[in-house]
Amino acid sequence: MKGPKEPRKPQKRRKLRIAAIWLASIVGTLGVAAVAALVWVGVREGAGPFDSFYVNRLAKATADEPKGGIIFYGASNFRRWTEINTDLAPHHVINHGFGGSTDKRLVKHADTLLFPYQPSIVVFQTGSNDYFFVTGADQEKAAKCLERKRQMFADFHERLPDAQFVVMSGLLAPGRADHVPVTQLVNQGLRELSESVDYLRFVDASALTFDGQAFDQSLFAEDGFHLNRKGQRAWAAYIIPILDDLSR
Repeated sequence: MKGPKEPRKPQKRRKLRIAAIWLASIVGTLGVAAVAALVWVGVREGAGPFDSFYVNRLAKATADEPKGGIIFYGASNFRRWTEINTDLAPHHVINHGFGGSTDKRLVKHADTLLFPYQPSIVVFQTGSNDYFFVTGADQEKAAKCLERKRQMFADFHERLPDAQFVVMSGLLAPGRADHVPVTQLVNQGLRELSESVDYLRFVDASALTFDGQAFDQSLFAEDGFHLNRKGQRAWAAYIIPILDDLSR
């Protein structure tokens, strides 16, 4: 006769164990100091195996926000935009960006960071990280990314039928110059998708950072990918008109 089943470990303990295994696998290669820095960035940004910890903390911090508002949902250029409500005034937004977000992670955390708030508007930053996890030539990468995005937006619309979605173009950044062609292909696909459904708007901010010949380095932090304060204010100028329009 089989004995009683061993009780399952709590979800939080499993996540801690995963994080511990991940750290152990790289500590020998990078060294203690480098790993400590990586952990600090992961916890602060919500990147890598630390995204669930950051997401739960973020949800707790915004739990009292009223339903029916505006949510910004995407990657680290949202997360680092700490003055977002100043730059987008008079609009008040709930900033639910987290570092290293991909479409897979946006779907994973939607039950925590999106659906409970029943937003009237959701602004997405998606596309800048996804192509690192697909293979093939640029056309193939873009096609795979866009298929995931189509499914994600359709699923989100099914859960939030009254919400309007806004998707920002993937940033063309000097720190990821090699990925400009695939980012442009994804941007074009997002534009076409937005024209085929009535719940999605596309905001093309490509010209903000790249004129076809050179990048505007003055808009970026030292890493060449994250916008600095000048860049954030300039990005806001692309976003405010669409928020004005959808808020009427």
